Amino acid sequence: MEDQTGSTAPLEFYEDLQPGGESSGERLREMELALSELFQSMREGAQVLTESRAEDTRRSRELCDALNAYTEWLDLTLELPPETIPEFYNVEKMFLSPKGRLVVVDGQGRVRSKALKEYPTEIVLTVVWNALPRLQSKINAYAERLGERIDLLDRISSELRSLPTSAEETSEES
Repeated sequence: MEDQTGSTAPLEFYEDLQPGGESSGERLREMELALSELFQSMREGAQVLTESRAEDTRRSRELCDALNAYTEWLDLTLELPPETIPEFYNVEKMFLSPKGRLVVVDGQGRVRSKALKEYPTEIVLTVVWNALPRLQSKINAYAERLGERIDLLDRISSELRSLPTSAEETSEES
C-alpha cells in the first residue's frame, strides 16, 4: 500500500515489527532513521501550515475590515443571492449589513447574524466575490446622484448670485 507521497518504505518494516520477528540492530536503526526523517518533514510541514493558517486568517480579517469600511461609510446593505453559500441550508435571504455582519434568514424566518470576519476564509471570499459587483454598482449610483446634486447646487447658486441684492441695482437695470 502506498501513501500519498508514493513511498512504500514504512511498510517494508512490517515483518520486522511482528512478534518473534528476526530484527537486526541495523534494520532497527534504519527504521529509526526513516522515522526521524518522517517526523522532521512533518514538523516542517506543520510549521508551514501553522504560519499559513495564521496569515490566511489575518488577511481574511483585513479584507473584511476593508469591505466593512465601505459598507459603514455608505451606510449600505448588500443583498446577496441566497444560493451564494451552499453550506447554509434553506436560505431565503442573505445580506451583508453596514456593520459588516452577514445576516442569513432561513425558510422558517429564523435570522442568524454574525460578523463576516468570524467566518472561515472560504465563506469570506464567496461573500466578497458576490458583494463587490453590488458595491461597485452602489458606489457608481451614489457618485452619479452626488454629481446631479452638485450640478443643481451650482445652478441654484448661480441664479442666486445673479439676483439683485439692493434697490439701487434694480433701478440701474431699469
